[in-house]
Amino acid sequence: MIVNAGGVVLSRRAFGEYDRLCAVFTEHLGKIPTRFVGVNRAKGKLKALSEPGVWGEYRLHLSSRSEFAKAVGGRLIGSFPGWRADLGRTFDALACLEMLDKLTPDHQPSPEKYRLICAVLSALDASPSGWLVPAFGLRLAEMFGIGLRERAPAPCRAVWTALHDTELAALALLPFDRAAAESALRLLDEHLAAHAGRRLRAFEFRDAWTKIDPQGVPA
Repeated sequence: MIVNAGGVVLSRRAFGEYDRLCAVFTEHLGKIPTRFVGVNRAKGKLKALSEPGVWGEYRLHLSSRSEFAKAVGGRLIGSFPGWRADLGRTFDALACLEMLDKLTPDHQPSPEKYRLICAVLSALDASPSGWLVPAFGLRLAEMFGIGLRERAPAPCRAVWTALHDTELAALALLPFDRAAAESALRLLDEHLAAHAGRRLRAFEFRDAWTKIDPQGVPA
C-alpha cells in the first residue's frame, strides 16, 4: 500500500552500506520507522528528506511483511534554515525531536503531537527563545498523561501557565529568566528519565557542554 503522509524526521541512523533508517513522525499514522534506500550514495535521492528536523510530505510504501515503511518519494515542506544556522537553536531543536522520538511508541497516531513538533520547529526557526524547550517538554508530558502543571518549581511559578498555554511563537516576547528556565529543564530531565527508563541524551549533552562553555547552550 502506498500512502502520502505529512511528517517530520525525528532521528536517523545508517542502515546497511547505503541506506538510512529514520523515525518519521506523521500526522495521521504516528511514528513510522522508515527506510530510505540508497540515500548515502553520492547521487542518492531523497537525502534531504531523511535529515532530522526536516518537515516534508512523504510517499511511503507500507507492507505487512516488513516492520519498516519504505520512502519512495516526497517533497520538502520546510528545512528550517534559521535554527540550523544557529548552534544553540540546533541543540534546542534536536532536544525536542529526541523527546518526541524516545517517548513515543511506533504506529500510535497523534495529530496533536505532530502539530506540536511542527510548531516548535517553526518557532525556533523564526526567533531564538530559551523558553521553547521547556514549553515543548511540558506540553508533550501533558499529552502523554504525565503532566507537571501542578508541580511548578518555585523559580518558575510566574511563568508556569505561560509555558503550558501561550502560543509557542509568542514565547519569544516573554522576558527571559535563565534561572526559571533551567529549573523547568531540571524537573523535565528527572521526570522524563523516570518514564523513559534513562536520561535523554539531550539533557546529558547539555550538562557536558555547559561544563565547557556555561553560556554556550541557551536555556
